Amino acid sequence: MYSKILVPLDGSDVAECVLPHVEALTTANNPVAITFLYAVQPLEVIMAKTAFKDKIESEARAAAQDYLNHLASKQRYHETAEAKVVMGKAADAIVDYAKKSKMDLIVMATHGLSGVKRWVRGSVADKVLQESPVPVWLIRASASKKGLHKKGQKMKILVPLDGSERAEKALEDAGKLAEQFGKQSVELTLLRVCELFFPPYTYPPPTPMTWEEYLDYETKRCKVICQTYLSKVEDELKREGLTTHTEVPTGNVAEAIIGYANKNNFDLLVMATHGRSGLGRWALGSIADKVLGGANSPILLVRST
Repeated sequence: MYSKILVPLDGSDVAECVLPHVEALTTANNPVAITFLYAVQPLEVIMAKTAFKDKIESEARAAAQDYLNHLASKQRYHETAEAKVVMGKAADAIVDYAKKSKMDLIVMATHGLSGVKRWVRGSVADKVLQESPVPVWLIRASASKKGLHKKGQKMKILVPLDGSERAEKALEDAGKLAEQFGKQSVELTLLRVCELFFPPYTYPPPTPMTWEEYLDYETKRCKVICQTYLSKVEDELKREGLTTHTEVPTGNVAEAIIGYANKNNFDLLVMATHGRSGLGRWALGSIADKVLGGANSPILLVRST
């Protein structure tokens, strides 16, 4: 379960799109400590008088602290929320604070200030993803400002897998969420894409056949392999009391995940940042990165080392 959650903010409405999701985490049955973090970047210009630089930075820290205090006071969970202002570059400050304070989870928008795009994916959020010691829950700024979970409704979570142990790291965090909200409130969908002609495939075919027959043969064989794997994982999760079902779409991996996720309106995607170690097919910048850019749902990314 996540008991210490870090929420980086930058003073923009865009960055605050995460707040409904943070509130949902605090409404769970277990106590959660929220830390709002604002990183004030030190001035890089050389000033004639250090006192001027110190004064500007001090005023910036004070303004940031006032902002966080005011924001925290408006939250339903304000009694357990902390407001912290640190000096440093945003990504470095977020990662350092998460490490030193032993946070369990980081929840942040994919970008913040729209004018200068300080948090554009590929900058702050991307660096945090690469260096964070804990899972990072990313919420697109364009996402609907709705809560993650409504009482009496199932929370729909999609977990893409590729058959590797590394990709299965995502299941640990999906399980933590189920513990957080109650197993009866969470429904997991395990998905493995049937990607035709990705090794190992059989060629030549065992018997003479046309190209169309061969495609049909390979599709069926691929789906059996994927479904057999998912069924095994599903059985283990069901023994733990989780509600699950499986899906095996066919096609390009990233496109199939995005298409299925968007069509079925999942509350959250949980996936590892890479899967098969030998080929690095799910490295950030590849499958996970494409899903992050195309899926409408918030995504919880787990680094698998």
